[in-house]
Amino acid sequence: MAADTGHRALAEELRRRARAGADPAATSAALRIGADEQADAREPYADLARTIGEASYRVTDAQVAAVRDAAGSDLGAFEVVLAAGVGAGLRRWDAAIRAIEEARDAAG
Repeated sequence: MAADTGHRALAEELRRRARAGADPAATSAALRIGADEQADAREPYADLARTIGEASYRVTDAQVAAVRDAAGSDLGAFEVVLAAGVGAGLRRWDAAIRAIEEARDAAG
């Protein structure tokens, strides 16, 4: 039995909205997607996204300040933090769903 498709749809909508940014967005879609996926983001965005994905409690004021300076605004920094956080959370959620489905398949 697959995970509830309603939950999957909600997760994908959350990802879509985090990647979309504000209206109008303060950062590029490519930057937000890179932060979400922890790939293809340049510094200082990559460092902050990686830290959020691996151990968000280790994010420093200096990392956030560097992103705010590079993005040019608090809104830009927020968009990057939000995309990275949502991406990290949904990767964990996807892994949990896969583990549950594998356990169900193994139980037979």
